[in-house]
Amino acid sequence: MSLKLVASNEDRALAIRDHLLLLVRQRGKIEVQRDLVRLVVLDQAPWVIHHWTPFNELQSGEASSPGYRRAVERQHSTSDLPYSLEVWHGTKVLSVLWADDGRFEVANFIRGLWEDLALAL
Repeated sequence: MSLKLVASNEDRALAIRDHLLLLVRQRGKIEVQRDLVRLVVLDQAPWVIHHWTPFNELQSGEASSPGYRRAVERQHSTSDLPYSLEVWHGTKVLSVLWADDGRFEVANFIRGLWEDLALAL
């Protein structure tokens, strides 16, 4: 008996993330850029796509050296997943978090017809 491997829901969610991420970067508008985050939004009815990225404006008196920033990062017991993509198609249908090192978490993924529509954008 042979086994057939099938793609996981995570594979589909990541494929949608990768496709929509390009659109957000090309057509999105910066909504928030302060404190720890930058939010870029693509609002193209019926779609609303939020892309969160890390952003740090230096506070007065804060050191700008990479060494300082690494020291602050090491204060966390586990490193964060600093990037996020949320897809709304009436309701939130997808939420993916990830880091530069390849770690990711599919926090919310509601399967449906919207998937093919998103990949056709």
